[in-house]
Amino acid sequence: MKTYFFLGKGGVGKTTIAASFGVGTSLDNGNVLVVSLDPAHNLGDAFNSTLSNKIKKISDNLSAVEVDIEKMIKEYLNELAYKMKNTYRYLTTFNLDRYFDILRHSPGIEEYAVLEAIKRFIKLKEFDTIVFDTPPTGITIRVFAMPKLSLLWTDRLIKMRKRILDRRKMVENVKGRFEAKIEGETVVLTSDEKEDDVMQELVRYRAEMEELRNFFSSDNTTVNVVTMPEELALFETKRISESLSEFKIKLRTIFLNKVIQCKKPPEGIKGKIKEQEEVLKKMREEFRGIQIKEIPLLEHSPRGIEELKELYNNYLI
Repeated sequence: MKTYFFLGKGGVGKTTIAASFGVGTSLDNGNVLVVSLDPAHNLGDAFNSTLSNKIKKISDNLSAVEVDIEKMIKEYLNELAYKMKNTYRYLTTFNLDRYFDILRHSPGIEEYAVLEAIKRFIKLKEFDTIVFDTPPTGITIRVFAMPKLSLLWTDRLIKMRKRILDRRKMVENVKGRFEAKIEGETVVLTSDEKEDDVMQELVRYRAEMEELRNFFSSDNTTVNVVTMPEELALFETKRISESLSEFKIKLRTIFLNKVIQCKKPPEGIKGKIKEQEEVLKKMREEFRGIQIKEIPLLEHSPRGIEELKELYNNYLI
């Protein structure tokens, strides 16, 4: 499977470029799925189609979906609560639901929901290519960072758990295994790592995060930035590139959108065109080795399969 991520701040045309890329790719690269992870969805507008949280077929080889992030947060927390209650059965006397209600509003929960959505879609077998229209840049960069950061603290938790099990083993040697009756079920607190539910969950989670980290930095994953020829946009693109590099994720293509092309510009926009030319020059110097594709400012935003196909054939190939 080939996976393409399109990053960029609001208003740069990220969704239109992602949709157009999905249409063009579906012409000769098998089944393609375009996924909107942005809470402010307008992927359906680009396709001139009503989209929902369920995958919808747009054309023969093209499907699309707008992920309900709030629903993903609820599903993520429900799954987390289920695992917690089963892993820590001896803590069922505590009201864990209250803590998950608080967690629902905690910082970072949206990023975990987006990461969970990505994980689910890349496991689908019926698509050859997935195109992700991502949330605002800050959220997306944190999503890319999560596997590496999660590995760091999971490794520490595993070390802590090993120490707990070592101490539990010392107690077992003197008093034997501790057993307790929870809702009629006998719960044994073991010191064996292979029998300890907590350790096994940590090991499973670590493997999952390592797989995602490797996925983000693999040759089958392409990360692209959609931006505009403006000074502030240049600074943001540099920050994105630096952040991606920190997590060993390669920036492959910069789609420079809404480039003003005018042979005899009126006085009112000459300054804008001059800024644009300076930004283009700086971008080519700053991002050597990274493909930069210029897309002109169009009369109107492309809508529907045919217009998106035309945009792809003219500027994105």
